[in-house]
Amino acid sequence: MTVLAATIIIACMIAIGALIYFIVRDDMEDQLRAQVAAETSQLLGDYADDGLSELRHDISERLDRNPGARLQYTLQNPEGRSVFDRLPLPDKPGWSRIREEGGNELLLQTTRLQDGYWLGIAADTRSVRETAAALRHTLLITLVPIILLGGLAGAIISQRFLQRVERLKRTADRIGNGALSARMPVSGSGDDFDGLIITINRMLDRIEELVHDVRHVSTNIAHDLRTPLGRLRQKLETVAAEETDAEASKGIEAAIGLLDEILVTFSALLRIAELESQSAPIDQDTVALPDLLRTVAEAYEPAIIERGQHIDLSTIAPCDVTGDRQLLAQLVANLVENASRHNDENTRIILSCGHQDGHPWLAVADNGRGIEAEALADVVKPFHRLDKSRSSPGSGLGLSLVASIAARHGATLTLSDNACGLKAVVQFHSEPEARPSQLR
Repeated sequence: MTVLAATIIIACMIAIGALIYFIVRDDMEDQLRAQVAAETSQLLGDYADDGLSELRHDISERLDRNPGARLQYTLQNPEGRSVFDRLPLPDKPGWSRIREEGGNELLLQTTRLQDGYWLGIAADTRSVRETAAALRHTLLITLVPIILLGGLAGAIISQRFLQRVERLKRTADRIGNGALSARMPVSGSGDDFDGLIITINRMLDRIEELVHDVRHVSTNIAHDLRTPLGRLRQKLETVAAEETDAEASKGIEAAIGLLDEILVTFSALLRIAELESQSAPIDQDTVALPDLLRTVAEAYEPAIIERGQHIDLSTIAPCDVTGDRQLLAQLVANLVENASRHNDENTRIILSCGHQDGHPWLAVADNGRGIEAEALADVVKPFHRLDKSRSSPGSGLGLSLVASIAARHGATLTLSDNACGLKAVVQFHSEPEARPSQLR
């Protein structure tokens, strides 16, 4: 846009300069022609009244009276000899341009007289050339600052425009990453940008309201159903304790197991809602990530070995984070459980941590079946399960809870292909993210 504006300005200036140049040059040349024509008319009048001798006398007087800057006169006889300024006259009457020996260009009017004589009167065009050169120089001097100022003004305007676009882009990225409370900044200028931003912000208000309504509905359902389901579980336990029939007891225990899964799901839903709403404070302990990973690995190692899998700690760099030790342990445990539950025997699970650009991170990687690239963005959604995992136990809330815990600690969860398997990286930042996950 800056280059286009500067180009238009330059083109307009060149057009205006050329128009002024040609108008001034042609006007000055017309003045010279008028002066020569008037002088020719006057001399021809004297010639018509008193003959050739009077013409010579008038020309002589003019030469004596104006020896310096003046018109130039030539009178040529039929034999071709010239008197006075002795200019080379053309063979036909009218206007022409001739060049003197010194290089000056003359504007000449030639008139045929009686008896084969010719009269030539010429005006030096040096003043026209000098004025035209001065005008070109002035236009050039004027054009350069205008181009520079135009380019500077265009750059400033473009920079302000791009800054506003960049602010909108950053806000849109935050909203796209889940920060539904973020709004587009309004400059207050009342321009078209502000009108568009106000409309978008109203739309975002409505979207946020609808999303919160959906979240509250699911949270309220989980909260309201957890109490009666808990009572139902207690009654089933009472019935199971009094039941003497082995088959009936077995059925009651299976029902209790299903209720436990439902209660775990509701608890996870409530925990996710609590983390996303930030309604409850979390502890601000200094947690050593190597010790945390080692503790979780030792706790899960027997179950993982029983499944025919392996769990190892990779090269661990000393790094600490500030947060809730219990929640961070649950984060790592869910990642380990997810890697173990959805993979086959001989799968290797690697836990690691370190620093990147001054920020700590932890990772849980495996060499199992992995996840298709197009499904990575969906697996952190609540209740989302891949087709190959639907036959295994679980509710599809494990990674959602991991992402919520990460966001509550100012971190982002990134899932990526591990060449063979899946790699989950939790990158900690200086400020909490509004969204529980950021995937690629």
